[in-house]
Amino acid sequence: MALIHPVTLPKWGLEMSEGQISRWIVAEGDSVEPGTELVDIETDKIVNTLDTDRGGILRRILVPEGETAPVGALIAVLAEAEASEAELAAFIASYVPVDASFEPKDEAKSASPEPSPAAEAPAEAGAGPKASPLARRIAEQDGIDLAGVQGSGQGGKIKKADLPSRPAALAPDEAARRNTGARASPVAVNFANALGFDLTGLKPSGYRGRISLADVQAAVQAAGLWSPPAAAIPAAPAVAPAAAAQGVEQPFTGMRKSIANALRHSKQTVPHFYTAMDVEMDALMALRGQFNSGREGAKISVNDFLLRAAALALAAHPEVNIHVSDGGITRFDQVDLCVAVAIDAGLVTPVIRNAAQRSLTEIAAEAGRLIAAARDRSLTAEDLRGGTFTLSNLGMYGVRSFDAIINPPQGAILAVGAPRREARETAEGGLRFASVATLTLSADHRGIDGAVAARFLSTLKARIETPMALVM
Repeated sequence: MALIHPVTLPKWGLEMSEGQISRWIVAEGDSVEPGTELVDIETDKIVNTLDTDRGGILRRILVPEGETAPVGALIAVLAEAEASEAELAAFIASYVPVDASFEPKDEAKSASPEPSPAAEAPAEAGAGPKASPLARRIAEQDGIDLAGVQGSGQGGKIKKADLPSRPAALAPDEAARRNTGARASPVAVNFANALGFDLTGLKPSGYRGRISLADVQAAVQAAGLWSPPAAAIPAAPAVAPAAAAQGVEQPFTGMRKSIANALRHSKQTVPHFYTAMDVEMDALMALRGQFNSGREGAKISVNDFLLRAAALALAAHPEVNIHVSDGGITRFDQVDLCVAVAIDAGLVTPVIRNAAQRSLTEIAAEAGRLIAAARDRSLTAEDLRGGTFTLSNLGMYGVRSFDAIINPPQGAILAVGAPRREARETAEGGLRFASVATLTLSADHRGIDGAVAARFLSTLKARIETPMALVM
């Protein structure tokens, strides 16, 4: 009896309850070997890749891209080629999800629990030729009329092997993919084979180093073997009465859903209050220019200086470096400073550990690493775990000031606005101009009072306006 293996949604964190299928790397019907990457799964603010420790054929994909499934759910099925469609259907129908235990990201991940022998099942019923999903997909792609195909499966079901041979130029040539030195998508291989184009040496630009269709199209166009079809000129639309705008609903991604739930919970349950203070930035920006002058490698940013100043101010005011819950307050001696990073998929807040004990250059290096990892979606769970305070800077967008939402269970978050030129009165009664930025502290009134927030901002202001200590 053929063996069938379940592919289930793993549990990658203690609080993880579900995951969203971001991308299937392997297509239904493809063969896989142990260690093959199967699927990218989005969990909160991280994308994890699930691989398999077993070989076989990916016979069924049960959760398509963009959909969410609970931990332990059956998301796909691996099986031997001999497994019939009836056996697969019986296995899927009888499968009972099990609780998935926590798997750290850096440990080996298995997509397949112990194999189970396929159960007997009645043949499928329905009108028209009976065929496997893979056979139907190939028939649709190649224009094959299934009514004229004799099925060899149980009850006359049509299998892939029953279909007429596909044209050689259009068959996904696995050997050709190996000869390129890089993996290629099946559609890219098909396109290249149809034109007799050799993929060897072609530089890939696709996901995880794969040769994409765009890579092949660019290469064959440069070689004069193919030209893109000319775009048709659309006819002028007929004049019609104006209609109401029609929107397109876009479901939340896993990250966006996590952000929405966290921020809604924060605004509904945390009593925010806001304290703002203006600080002069001239001395800090002048010192930054001197510090970066002649410096090799990455430059120190204004945000790096602000992170260093915030870390020192938090060390001086541990009453702000807290977590707040309904049961009480947890005060931390160590400053684990979160830096808000905007990416296309949303907002992430990776953590600079023990920030008050790091030098300016050490903070800059760690912030640079975390920001780069956030943008290429390679942050780990450890990069995002915990945090005692968050700094969010929208100054680079010209935002004068804003009120940030607290990231529970943290007790506060600092919002930094853009510097602006303002006239200030001198001690002699004259005028001078200064670059002034507004800092706004959002604090949880259950754990932080107004006077505490004001003292913290005063210390932070002093650190920024007399910044020499920040580089020491």
